[in-house]
Amino acid sequence: MQLTMSLIKADLIAARQAIEYYDKHEAKDIKTIAAYHIQQAAEKLIKIQIYAGSAPVDHTKLYTHNLEKLIGYAETLQVDLLLPKFIRDNSLILTDWEAGSRYDLRFRIRIDTLRKALNETDKWYEAVYASGIRQA
Repeated sequence: MQLTMSLIKADLIAARQAIEYYDKHEAKDIKTIAAYHIQQAAEKLIKIQIYAGSAPVDHTKLYTHNLEKLIGYAETLQVDLLLPKFIRDNSLILTDWEAGSRYDLRFRIRIDTLRKALNETDKWYEAVYASGIRQA
């Protein structure tokens, strides 16, 4: 698998565009698209750091969308994970956005919550990028 920072950036762009569309048209369901892509960016930011670590990786441990499990796996590998407090504190909530935003017709999320999560994930992306990681 080839995971790149540009693929992660694409998720952030999709989330930002969904939020901008919501702001312009107040289309409530577009917020689910933003939630999904924020979760995907967070998931990939953890995975790319795991892959960039020097330890051999058990790829089956990465076949999950659960951020909490991915964080735990990175810690067992002793990967020096760049991980914002916001992401760590909200990892289970963000994990729920992966499936909930796509399959749960009752899924609702506040726009200010999405803006905060996108802002934090954007800053995290920049920190990982600045660390020199580009692909894994």
